[in-house]
Amino acid sequence: MSTTTTVMALIGLGVGLVVALLVVLLFNQVMQPAREIERYAADILADGLKIAKNLDGVDEAVKTRDLATAVPGLAVAYLKKLGAA
Repeated sequence: MSTTTTVMALIGLGVGLVVALLVVLLFNQVMQPAREIERYAADILADGLKIAKNLDGVDEAVKTRDLATAVPGLAVAYLKKLGAA
């Protein structure tokens, strides 16, 4: 192997190392916002699950409303049956 070939190979390795470092730096700059978005998404998911947990009782609230609206009619029917109304 000649000296020129060896020198060119070393220059090529040096340039390759610089390019590899540049790629790593640019990759980290791209990944930093992506990691931040992932953290925000995780927070949103956790809070959304908490909201969903609070909404589990909606069916019971509807049943309670239906029962509460039925009470006056039932009370009037009961009083008529007793002869009080």
